[in-house]
Amino acid sequence: MPDTAIRYPDAPPELAGRWSLRTLKYFGAGAIIASVTIGSGESLFASRGGALFGYTLLWCFVGGAVMKWVQVYTAARYITLTGEHPMTHWGHLPGPRNWVPIVIGLLSLLCFPFWLAGLPRILGEITNWILGVSAENDAQFVFMARVWGTAAIVIAISLTWVSSYTALEKAQTLILSFLLLSVLGACLMAKPDWLMALIGAIVPTIPEYEDWVVSGYPKIVERPPWVEVLTYVGAIGGGTYDYIGYISCLREKKWGAIGASSKANLSIDCDEENLGRARSWLVAPKIDTGVSFFCILVFTICFVVLGAAVLNPAGEVPAGRDLLTHQEQFLTAIHPSLSYLYQIGIFFAFWGTMYGAYEIYTRTTYECFAPISQRLRDTPLKTYRFWVLLYCGIGGLILLWTIDDPIALVTPAALVGGVFTCGLWCFAMIWTDRKFLPKPLQMGKGLLIAATFSGTVLTLLGAKGIWDYVVGQG
Repeated sequence: MPDTAIRYPDAPPELAGRWSLRTLKYFGAGAIIASVTIGSGESLFASRGGALFGYTLLWCFVGGAVMKWVQVYTAARYITLTGEHPMTHWGHLPGPRNWVPIVIGLLSLLCFPFWLAGLPRILGEITNWILGVSAENDAQFVFMARVWGTAAIVIAISLTWVSSYTALEKAQTLILSFLLLSVLGACLMAKPDWLMALIGAIVPTIPEYEDWVVSGYPKIVERPPWVEVLTYVGAIGGGTYDYIGYISCLREKKWGAIGASSKANLSIDCDEENLGRARSWLVAPKIDTGVSFFCILVFTICFVVLGAAVLNPAGEVPAGRDLLTHQEQFLTAIHPSLSYLYQIGIFFAFWGTMYGAYEIYTRTTYECFAPISQRLRDTPLKTYRFWVLLYCGIGGLILLWTIDDPIALVTPAALVGGVFTCGLWCFAMIWTDRKFLPKPLQMGKGLLIAATFSGTVLTLLGAKGIWDYVVGQG
């Protein structure tokens, strides 16, 4: 145990008092996790879901975002209270020592190249579209998309190697703000059926392909509906591989006990004054995760609604060589000149996603393997960054040049890391919370119920999606 029990520093006045606009300054690291997921999750998969299933699946998207917020907040509050990443204490879960961090680390490493091949490939197709490379010549279109994707990988890796965390956070905050304003304006101008959207958000409906999808998009129909839908859930808001790295980014913030010297059997001083400080500090992760997932939820709802209002009636689905071109109508319906705004916005959405992912994945790798030994804990983050960039760069390039369908590239990663392991995370956090935190600082009844519900639903849905995917591949 530590020589002395943890005593929290005084929280800033804006955290100790009522919430105000000043508390929004604690939103920063959350912008990274939001922008890392918005490119692929919302602009592509949410609008695709709206195009295929109309308003009927809003409940699935909204529920997924809320459950993932619960997942992430439980870990953010834990590192704020203990100064330790939850992964450190997951090494003490029943079974062989450190088996949980190792398994999650290996699964995350497996997922990295799929996302960092699929995203550059889509970015390459966006570049083709902006530069006027026609999709009619399929061979040329695919080749140039891979060339641009390769260039994007090289540039993103180079910038990640030389830039700082602070620069990344500021860049992602700007990208996020720009995208949020654009999509909100487009959604309001589309005049969707808000009553149907409300019904779709609160009434669960089993997904089925409509007749026009069966006849017009036979390749999509080859995928079981639940695989299609759960790929969306996995992409929306990110996955375990993103959240481990996000929680690591909170070390930069020095909130509460973060940075304090503590061990697995940590001790926290439980006098009322110290507990009051602890609860004040918990406002910071609430703001950061809350604003982040609120942005994700707004983006998700807007793109599903736009897909349902604009693409579904026209029988158009983001697929094949037109993953993002149909969505141009979201803005050109307002004015044709806004086509350029959409092209710029969608380019930077995917660029922001890919650029931020390299740094997030570096931190994810560190947190997964640091608990294994003192040597790995003492290894500088820059060393991890070098090997992760090398692995993701080589793996991403191999997949980029060998697999043609971007959706197929990201599906396995979305199902495993974006749904199934998210559920397991919730259960691990409940165990860790009860094992290592004093009772006054453990999750309240409401958060405990939410974490249990989220863990159960995400685990079961993830297992079903993986099963249907494997059977479908067979």
